[in-house]
Amino acid sequence: MDRLGYFESFLEVLDQGSLSAAARVRGISQPAISQQMAALEADFGTPLLQRSATGTTATRAGRIISRHAAELVTTHRRMRADISALSTTPGGEIRISISRVMAENPVGIALQKLHGAYPNLQLMVKVEDRLVDVVDEGYDLALRTGEIGNSDAIVRKIGQFETVLVAAPSYLDRNGRPTDHSEMGQHAFVQYADHRAHGFHTVQKGGEDAEIELATKLVVDTPSHLMNALIDGLGFARLPRVLANDYIQKGTLEVMLPDYVVEPKNIYLVYPHRHAVTKNMRVVINAIYDGLHNYGRTRVIRHQDLQMSA
Repeated sequence: MDRLGYFESFLEVLDQGSLSAAARVRGISQPAISQQMAALEADFGTPLLQRSATGTTATRAGRIISRHAAELVTTHRRMRADISALSTTPGGEIRISISRVMAENPVGIALQKLHGAYPNLQLMVKVEDRLVDVVDEGYDLALRTGEIGNSDAIVRKIGQFETVLVAAPSYLDRNGRPTDHSEMGQHAFVQYADHRAHGFHTVQKGGEDAEIELATKLVVDTPSHLMNALIDGLGFARLPRVLANDYIQKGTLEVMLPDYVVEPKNIYLVYPHRHAVTKNMRVVINAIYDGLHNYGRTRVIRHQDLQMSA
């Protein structure tokens, strides 16, 4: 039995929530992945998966095995990466989690270009907006903005987005245009689910900090839902200026409190441990830095220990 391969399939089933979806990702048939799961359950002598109308999840035994399987798969991947690092040409597999906002800007383009520059480097890029645990889920690297969540991983701040408060002119026509931060509690806040706001945002005017109260009226879980809610006039939100600029220039969105500076949104690299930054990883991180450098209204914070030597 190819236990490592079966473990990879098992983890993919849990990640995708179904055997059919996992089979597509793994590039095998559904009967084949069903046989793999049956073989694992026979090997451990206990059910590992439970199926319901909402999807496939792990049993109690399955959760224990998934934790150890993720460690085994990650260790194997790093072992291969360490061997690949002996070569002068970067190669091997690197598993990355990246938010949709990052994937659809120059950072995503820079990562795509690595395929042509380093044909032996296999990037497994997963675009997702949920908070991931790079340790438990076997990721080599995650690129995130805003909230990071609880994790035993290493977190490094590598940049900041300038942000603005925006709403549709139709919303402001109905509800008024605030001139002072104390008026913001009267307005409907549209919250992006994975960027929890804790009830306030910090703003600054004339060198003095202040807090605006957030009256959350709607929570959305994708960037497209957020933009649609704003354009439909359902409330206001805090956006990276680089994302809001086109809408502002077209008049689709309008800046609220234009005399105030809004707290920036931090950009983080997250990786399992300090030894995870191999030569191959530095090639990927260099590409991320290049993408951020070409992304307007972004402050880049460079760390020499994360980058390839010139």
